[in-house]
Amino acid sequence: MNDSSADITLLLQRWQGGDKGAEGDLMQAIYPLLHRLAGQRLRRGAAITLQATELVNEAYVKLLDQRRTSFNDRHHFLAIAAHVMRRIVIDHFRERDAQKRGGDVVVISLDDVDTSAQPLGGTIDLVELDRLLTALERVDARCVQVLELRYFAGLSIPDTALALGQSESTIKRDWQFARTWLHAQLRSTP
Repeated sequence: MNDSSADITLLLQRWQGGDKGAEGDLMQAIYPLLHRLAGQRLRRGAAITLQATELVNEAYVKLLDQRRTSFNDRHHFLAIAAHVMRRIVIDHFRERDAQKRGGDVVVISLDDVDTSAQPLGGTIDLVELDRLLTALERVDARCVQVLELRYFAGLSIPDTALALGQSESTIKRDWQFARTWLHAQLRSTP
């Protein structure tokens, strides 16, 4: 764990312990990280109108509501942040599509997350991805966590392993399984 990770972990502990000054310090420490991650995720979609700042601000407010959640460390916090960002982005597209009544479909690519992995096969509609992740969660919930951390939080294999308390080889297998399962589901969808 680098100094930044240790600092964020300490700030999370202080904040959860009720230290009033820790919230401001925590925001200063994590806001740039969340903004960078959000920007990376949003740049991958061609028709994404949600701005990184909007995503981070909304995610930060939702994460503040999680004070009762016990964040173990920076990686655990990022795991929860990835899930929150996924929900916000999906809700944004559902609302936008409802307003347009079948307007533009936003597609994303999971191929650029890990260039060493087998390609998923192009792009996938973000709302369809959410539906498939919900189905995959019934098969293997950890695989969904791995995908959220890798795609929505932009974590590396080693950081994802730390966040989930698993070995890197387990994370690599879960990542490959999630991508293969999604690819099979997409092929079978008319």
